[in-house]
Amino acid sequence: EKPNVIVILVDDLGYADLGVQGSDVVKSPHIDKLARDGVILTDGYAPHNFCGPSRSGLFTGIWPYRIGAQFNAPKDYWDNLVGLPLGYKSIPEMMREAGYQTYCVGKWHLGHTPGNNPKNRGFNGFFGFLKGSWNYKQSVMYDTALRDYDYVYRGFTRVGDINYITENFTDATIGYIARAHRLEKPFFIYLSYNSPHAPIISLKEDLDPDVPEDRRKYVGMIKSLDRGVEKIRNYLEKIGIAENTVIMFSSDNGGHRHGASNEPLRDMKGSYYEGGLRVPWYITWPGMLEPGQTFTKLATHLDIYPTLENLAQVPERKKNPDLVGVDLMPHFLKVGQSAPEASGATHSFIYFGGPLPSGKSSGMIRTGRWKLVIKDENDNSKNELYDLRADLSETTDLTEEKPGRAKRMMNSWTEWNRDNILPLYGRTRAPNPLRLELSVVGGQAVTTPGVPISFEATGSSVEGDTVTYFWETFIPVRWDEATFRDVWTDGVTSTSRTEDSISITYSSPGDYTVRVTIQTERWQLWEDVQVLVEPE
Repeated sequence: EKPNVIVILVDDLGYADLGVQGSDVVKSPHIDKLARDGVILTDGYAPHNFCGPSRSGLFTGIWPYRIGAQFNAPKDYWDNLVGLPLGYKSIPEMMREAGYQTYCVGKWHLGHTPGNNPKNRGFNGFFGFLKGSWNYKQSVMYDTALRDYDYVYRGFTRVGDINYITENFTDATIGYIARAHRLEKPFFIYLSYNSPHAPIISLKEDLDPDVPEDRRKYVGMIKSLDRGVEKIRNYLEKIGIAENTVIMFSSDNGGHRHGASNEPLRDMKGSYYEGGLRVPWYITWPGMLEPGQTFTKLATHLDIYPTLENLAQVPERKKNPDLVGVDLMPHFLKVGQSAPEASGATHSFIYFGGPLPSGKSSGMIRTGRWKLVIKDENDNSKNELYDLRADLSETTDLTEEKPGRAKRMMNSWTEWNRDNILPLYGRTRAPNPLRLELSVVGGQAVTTPGVPISFEATGSSVEGDTVTYFWETFIPVRWDEATFRDVWTDGVTSTSRTEDSISITYSSPGDYTVRVTIQTERWQLWEDVQVLVEPE
């Protein structure tokens, strides 16, 4: 029987900010229990040291710099290059093909274009927001820089009843578990809590007066996360599927500078020191994995994809050949075993970083106890070598003491970096080269049932590329204005939907939106017109 899988990814959690990680300030009994019920990975790393690229690595199983995803995706509805690169099979797409019900809950941060909506990247259901951060008590946010609004969605529909979004995400997860259980299908849930990412907003009842004031709200946010883990595990027990459910819990990168503690690690989110990349990571599978394990071998979130491929029983001939990670399960002790199936190393080397538009590259490489922080790929004297077994806090640079080791590691990283590429997109959205005009033939956007109404569009690209046309019509309810595709109201007929003009016949009175989208390989642009179909 294929196990259910829940991947819980929290946001900017400090390495020391759980009880099981040694905190005497943060009380997290339920996350602590999750960790002790399974495997604690002490040397686990995120794919990158901040949000979007880290998620791109997790979803594709490939280093972010290898696929040009080293920047956070700016909010861009029109540029198909922005976001999780198209053309790579993602974890939910793989799991869905393997027979799983797939659900995404929480922060997405992998693109706003239609092709990169969670519903179009392999998920059966989506409840969350598309951007990189959120005000925890709002359903709508206004982007002052772009003069645009952001919303929370269920599928493609805007949601208006957010109370405290961490709690809403927990409830949505339980709802999706119930749905899959009714369908008698295995499920994969990606629960991407945006907590404790800024802004630092907690529930009043979660504030502990014994916690220092400068950390009180941040610690309160973790209490809500802990309560969510408790509710989810209790529900799995209630419906009798806890022993057939794998739960992974981790963070997308190191803790931020708004209250997090990464002790004893050096530095914070955004850094190639341990504080930017090493993350809390726990895996539990009741009845299958022996509880109380501490796993000290190297592991990265790039290992999640191949691990899930085998859990989903994907045949060898259908496995993704581009993956760079390993299946971690054979390295863990199973119930009834005297030793794990795999006894060797998980990775000889793990690599991070790559090239930036400036032409310079930076990153880090780790092999065993040794780590080299690369600050200048052309001058090894500027790089820093650390013995993490003796110096986890990276206080003593050993480059001068061990120049040969530093040089060998630098050569290995340079060879690996040759296959990395420059970013596919920038930190801000690029100008759209497409131009589009939409008009109603005859000038009046009014008709009656059974009487055709015609529209014309004129599209072009200042780059000279040929554009294609695509028409849609729908009732203007609370749909997202950008991220759905191929919506057509039942009972409505038309001429071709892929020409520069169209004639549409409505069968019922009401208000409708007509949309035309023009596209090139990279770009898209759309225009809408509102139509009134009056009763006869």
